[in-house]
Amino acid sequence: MDAVELLKKMISIDSVFPNEHKLAEFLENQLQEMGFHTQRIAISENRFNVVGERGTTGRPILFYGHMDTVPVYGQWQGSPFEPREDGDLLYGLGACDMKAGLAAILFACRQETERRIKVVFGVDEENDSAGAHAVVNSGFVKDCEVGICTEIATSGNNAIGPRAITLGRRGRCMLEIIVPGKSSHGASLEHGVNAITEASKLAIELEKMNGNLGSHELLPAPTQFVRTFSSDSGSLSVPDIAILNIDRHMVVPETPESILETMQNFIDGLYERGIFTEIDGRRITVRIKPRDVPYLMPYVTSSDNPHAVLISDIVRTQLGEPVYNYGRSVADENIFSNAGIPMISIGPKGGNEHSANEWVSKSSYLQLIEVLKAYLAVVSKKGC
Repeated sequence: MDAVELLKKMISIDSVFPNEHKLAEFLENQLQEMGFHTQRIAISENRFNVVGERGTTGRPILFYGHMDTVPVYGQWQGSPFEPREDGDLLYGLGACDMKAGLAAILFACRQETERRIKVVFGVDEENDSAGAHAVVNSGFVKDCEVGICTEIATSGNNAIGPRAITLGRRGRCMLEIIVPGKSSHGASLEHGVNAITEASKLAIELEKMNGNLGSHELLPAPTQFVRTFSSDSGSLSVPDIAILNIDRHMVVPETPESILETMQNFIDGLYERGIFTEIDGRRITVRIKPRDVPYLMPYVTSSDNPHAVLISDIVRTQLGEPVYNYGRSVADENIFSNAGIPMISIGPKGGNEHSANEWVSKSSYLQLIEVLKAYLAVVSKKGC
């Protein structure tokens, strides 16, 4: 099976989360045929990461990609699970996000080498990244020298394919803000304070924070938005509580705790300015929204990292001057980076990810394979 046929085969296997197991079994067999010792790291029944290890020389190099795709969105031309070719473009769900990257890892690793290689094909990236957390917690990647992820670039740089080398991403967390009101009979509004109205005022103030949240020399500036807004009341009553959930993208060195402190100070300032007043001794409160897995922290990998320098040199020789990319949003790379593994991402040229008629450039995909093969050849002979 050549490289394009392998990719077409993988696109034909439905791996919309949380149903990644058929693709996982296929990739597991592929790794075993290439001499990898494999195991499964499960997150729940019938959902598991596939990990493999091969080689005896040097600290392990991690190759990572996620198996899951988003659901089918929009109106597709043909079936999203029946790959369709149009010149250089190959259409199908997951074509660029990120089955081309998975296939590129497989093809590059067909080279025989004694260099220690660890491959992780993960689940749940398009959801809460439970798969990557499970891999880190298992200890499987704790000795890795570097991580190479074949995820597509962001910030508009996916149009140049493997020339874009991602060396960082913003992080992300969520805050829950509880806005009080005062209940009254709906026919006697003068006795109540509508929490929905109060929360609407707050939502407008929160939007004004964008552009004033700070900056980073490399990462895109931090941003936030109101993701959910909920309130209700029983009977014919003025709502006395409303809840806003704020989605916040962070930059180094921000953390959820520092974001919480910033938000609390901002809300305190709104009271000081008289935009809000206490309602029967109650004030707006904010907390980090709980979730089952940790939030993803921002990271930056130095362009001076020896592996980043090596990949940059290979890209420069094969494709032209590399462009360093810094992701606007989170991915599983955040998790591995914050576990102490320098992460470098390089992917194919593609488009329409998370929408109808997703595509990948076949020539770009083949270029990615050649870059990875050249990288493995060098680190296998000389180390890094």
